[in-house]
Amino acid sequence: MKKRAIVLFGAGASVEYKAPSTMKLTEDIERSVMADGWMKRSGGDAAYAVIRDKLKAYLRNPGIVHFEHIYHCAHELLFKSAPGHKAFDEFRPLLVPFLDDNSGIPETALRELARHMAKVIYAEMSAACGRNALSLDPLRAFFDMLKAQHVLRIYTTNYDDFPLQADPGLYTGFVASPSATPKPFEIDTFWQRQDVDSIFHLHGSVHMGFPHPIPAGGELGELFWFDDRAEAIKHSSFNGGDARRMDGSSFLPTAVITGLDKLSRLQQRPLSHFYSAMATDLMAADLIYVIGSGLSDLHLNTWLQEARSRNPRPPLLFVDYWNTSFLDAVEFDHDRKEIEMFHALKMQVGGHYGGTRIGAGWTLSDDRTCAIWDKGFQRFLTAPTDHDQVVALCTA
Repeated sequence: MKKRAIVLFGAGASVEYKAPSTMKLTEDIERSVMADGWMKRSGGDAAYAVIRDKLKAYLRNPGIVHFEHIYHCAHELLFKSAPGHKAFDEFRPLLVPFLDDNSGIPETALRELARHMAKVIYAEMSAACGRNALSLDPLRAFFDMLKAQHVLRIYTTNYDDFPLQADPGLYTGFVASPSATPKPFEIDTFWQRQDVDSIFHLHGSVHMGFPHPIPAGGELGELFWFDDRAEAIKHSSFNGGDARRMDGSSFLPTAVITGLDKLSRLQQRPLSHFYSAMATDLMAADLIYVIGSGLSDLHLNTWLQEARSRNPRPPLLFVDYWNTSFLDAVEFDHDRKEIEMFHALKMQVGGHYGGTRIGAGWTLSDDRTCAIWDKGFQRFLTAPTDHDQVVALCTA
């Protein structure tokens, strides 16, 4: 039986393919919000400015304020508004009587701002998928290498389709055969294909949308797959009601999940199935890759931590970029990502743990259960010999 290789892609894996960075996307969103006529009429532009400025005044480093911070605040402020006096108790957000909203932002402005931001994110990422000039051959070779010896299960937090452009044969959870119509999630087949090379978009995709009218057998608010990105973008917005959360509040369904509270939004088809499968796959993994992740999604770190708590620990290879070698970068100081690496992912390497440099960019932990590549994703893809050496040491 083939072993299982699990790959988790974060935003850093897509930036070199010309997907916009977090700060670039923030600039594009702000430009769109401030120039859009409907944003001006609805007050969305003013809402954006108030939230941005309050966050910059509040945070110790105002330069880190980005679109997910702003979206999160807009979304959460929206659902802290007091409900109508006839609302049933289960629809009354429980924190309302304890909170004072001094933002002065109307509910309509918050709602329209959140919707507009999600639309811009979708449009920007969809456009980026069509303008990549970088060869995908190294990525295809990486997948082929893993598939030769493993069942390959890829989970991505990115909305783009660069991995699918590299390997169109990967199973997505939707009908594989091309279609001009929206394709439903294969709820039964998905769970029967656990040993198939696959990619699953944990936080949505530029190929997902809410078709109208709803196809036969579909559920209200269900995400469907569109083979054509241009067609998908026409259905990127959901025009129905909000989805409930357990505290009586709710959230705006979107085809791409953003903001700082993603877990509650995974409780919809097919994302809930992807998240569940990721947990299952990680607990059975023989080899784990985390590529380009800032480790800010704590709901994903939870399962990485559980997987690394197994005995023996499955080898974990962490691929990202540091300005210097990883050992030098963490000799005297650690950022939030590195703290998560040490504690949540149980990567005992760097600092007082030490480590051994291998090849051009690898640092191998002394316990040989993990290794870190510090030269960026594209250079990782073009250094297969160093990769093979590290994998051999980690799996010996």
